[in-house]
Amino acid sequence: MRSLEELKSIDDGGSFDLLVEEKEKAANGDEPLKLELLTGSVLRGFIGMHFQKAMERKRLADEAFRKETNINNGLQFRFLNFKIPKKSRSRVPAPAIAQEAVSNLESKNNSSVKRGFVEVEEEDEEIEKKPLVKKQRKAGHSLEKKKKKKKKKTTIKKTNLDDQMGLNPRPVIPQHFQHEIDKLNGTDVMLVSQKVMTSTDMDKHQGRFSIPRGKVRTHAFLREEDNPTEGVQCSLIQPCLQVITDLEIRKWTMNLTFSYTLIKKWNSVACNEENGLQPGCLVQLWSFRVGLNLWFALVNLNLKREDNVGSSSTGITNI
Repeated sequence: MRSLEELKSIDDGGSFDLLVEEKEKAANGDEPLKLELLTGSVLRGFIGMHFQKAMERKRLADEAFRKETNINNGLQFRFLNFKIPKKSRSRVPAPAIAQEAVSNLESKNNSSVKRGFVEVEEEDEEIEKKPLVKKQRKAGHSLEKKKKKKKKKTTIKKTNLDDQMGLNPRPVIPQHFQHEIDKLNGTDVMLVSQKVMTSTDMDKHQGRFSIPRGKVRTHAFLREEDNPTEGVQCSLIQPCLQVITDLEIRKWTMNLTFSYTLIKKWNSVACNEENGLQPGCLVQLWSFRVGLNLWFALVNLNLKREDNVGSSSTGITNI
């Protein structure tokens, strides 16, 4: 806080001296009271001065803002009230020659002219109706053709399914395999696939028998409780009629297609010379159920019946 002497040294045109005299009279010789009164007056004057300056600045800012908003509002008002002049829609007058021709016709015979216009309108309506009937007929005809084409396609697929898979006439499991299935009390015998053995099926390093999606004749050999993605345990009657257990069939998904594969002990089936398996031979894979267990029977159609060594054996081997 400034002292009284410092406040007196400020050049204010004599106003401060007058203020000091006024406060001395009010303090009546009490120096601390005088200083307190003088300090309060100075502070109030200082605060009031700054308040007036702030109000002046606010007033100037408000005036500037009003001017700016008035300008912007004027521009906006002008923009909103701007109208594009519309073109006149007056009708084009008819040529003088046409007007004269019409007036001459009306003067001669008004009734004949009107009757002529009515007849022309009726003819136009008849002309317009005819093509619509033709279009409707064509549309109905095209729909019938599409239906016939669809029916033909479906019938071709149904009738030629066996031909496409080389299964016409309808295949029947060989009798000696049916005999072995009957011994096991097997049920639900169905043909899963018929295909040609590939070099991949006989490759020891691959160790699998693949059934591509295009060669799968039915998916009904799997039940709801089976999960082919994780693998389903199964057993197999080999072409030589020996039984091998602890195989597994899995569904392998590849991009937009899939295939079923027999894995685990498949190499024991492929390497068994009695089965006569080799690339290029035609085989059938049949499925059946023994209780709840899934079984398969692999038929080598290139293997002659008399070549089956030990075909009468029914023992189950865990190779």
